[in-house]
Amino acid sequence: MKLGFLGCGNMGGAIMRGLSKKTDVETGAFDVSEKALERAKTLGAKAFSKAGELAAWADMLLLCVKPQQLDGLIRMMDGAQRGKPVISIVAGISTSELRLSFPQSRVLRVMPNTPAMVGKGMNALSLDTDFTEAEKAFAEGVFASAGEVAWVQEKQMDAVTGVSGSGPAYVYLMIEAMTEAGVREGLPFDLAKRLAAQTVLGSAEMVLQNETHPAQLRAQVTSPAGTTAEALYILEKNGMKAAVMEAVRACVQRSRELGQR
Repeated sequence: MKLGFLGCGNMGGAIMRGLSKKTDVETGAFDVSEKALERAKTLGAKAFSKAGELAAWADMLLLCVKPQQLDGLIRMMDGAQRGKPVISIVAGISTSELRLSFPQSRVLRVMPNTPAMVGKGMNALSLDTDFTEAEKAFAEGVFASAGEVAWVQEKQMDAVTGVSGSGPAYVYLMIEAMTEAGVREGLPFDLAKRLAAQTVLGSAEMVLQNETHPAQLRAQVTSPAGTTAEALYILEKNGMKAAVMEAVRACVQRSRELGQR
């Protein structure tokens, strides 16, 4: 299978890196950035200087561009994409919008996230697809090479964007805050960062490996009148939980807005 990457920035590169270990996929790439194309070549992709040439070469296309770049990209392909199955990771662009943009193609919408860069991504694939069973299996394998895969309803995709698509940024902000607090209390920066990051990593693994509700896991760490109880009081007093929920909500709303082209 020849998979053509239209755009090979951070997310495209992360998926390409995962695929570089597979022997049943040949990758090609187009990007307006020479630097991005050079990186794609180091990952085993065939570089194309024109979008239309890549589209003509590929058996299947993977859209990895920003929403505002999509219309221009379609014009650059000059019809060479007609009839080719299309996977899109373009934020906010719904499956119905993709069908309007690619009327002669089968389409699949996917929402990945940046931990794919270290093989730990979370990839949501829309069930509202006209891909064949073989194409769905191939697409699942593509994204499984860079992390976990879940099939979700199309109507859930904006919520997925709010939770996992943009979610790494929320976690980075938490790690940043914990690190800076550690430095303020006298820890060296590198040690504080390691303590914070490993704590987040280990806590996440406990959630994934345990069917217990996260609130119960939190309670297990919290002794009456202890240090953790005092810290949690401050977090609740300052509205941490509500702030995170509102952040996700705002992200979901923005994703919906992006889809209204």
